[in-house]
Amino acid sequence: MPDHPIPSSRWPRRAVLGGAGLAIAGVVSGCADGDGSAAPATGQEDGATAAAPRLEAPEILSTIDWGARIPEGHQQTLYERPSYLVIHHTATPNVTDGSRQAAVDIAQRVQSQHINQGWGDSGQHFTMSRGGYPLEGRHGSLFTLNGGQDFMLGVHALGFNAYALGIECEGFYMLNPPPQSLYAGLVKLASYICQQYELPPSRIIGHRDIVKTSCCGDAFYSKLPVLREDVRLSLESGEYHVTEGFGADNLFDDSEIDTENYKEYRSRTGG
Repeated sequence: MPDHPIPSSRWPRRAVLGGAGLAIAGVVSGCADGDGSAAPATGQEDGATAAAPRLEAPEILSTIDWGARIPEGHQQTLYERPSYLVIHHTATPNVTDGSRQAAVDIAQRVQSQHINQGWGDSGQHFTMSRGGYPLEGRHGSLFTLNGGQDFMLGVHALGFNAYALGIECEGFYMLNPPPQSLYAGLVKLASYICQQYELPPSRIIGHRDIVKTSCCGDAFYSKLPVLREDVRLSLESGEYHVTEGFGADNLFDDSEIDTENYKEYRSRTGG
């Protein structure tokens, strides 16, 4: 970060983050143009224009809807927009149950684990289930998203939490990308987030872009450019655009994971 005070205005800060002030290990595919230069720091980048039609808000299960525990400790609101959207995977088994109840179960499981780790609440702002259900993670995240001006301070990207919104995608994706059902829901959630916060799709990045980690999985990370392009097209058209064939056609196709790879990953990440 620069050694001079950062202006209070939202966009000047994003300009600082998009330039030399935060290189994110030199090159981040999601934060640079094709020639490797820093992406322009403007809300009109990548198809998000002032004249573009608005996307309808997807149905997002709130913390009330899925029966979240009351947070422990103070939840801090950051009175500016996020500068990046970080994609994670939960590194949990690739279940074949895509129901609403299964989505509720993973949200409750993640929150309990994060509270037990001392994070006070779900660390991430939103959760995406394998069946394609988007859920609010950290309390207050849905309210601030709908307002489009503020966001909650999360606990999902060490050293970067003050600048980034986080989505945890249920499953483990080192060998195979997420199933099509999860991806379709993720396109809608990510597109709506980018619309509300005037966030360029090129600012959608993987957890590994900012922290030394395998998250969000090799297979998932390699296909993030497809997600960025679908978000860009969605913002341009005002209609959600979902590329077919992103991942498995159904939940059973990628339910079998490399057990040794999975155990090794969990041991390294403490999961």
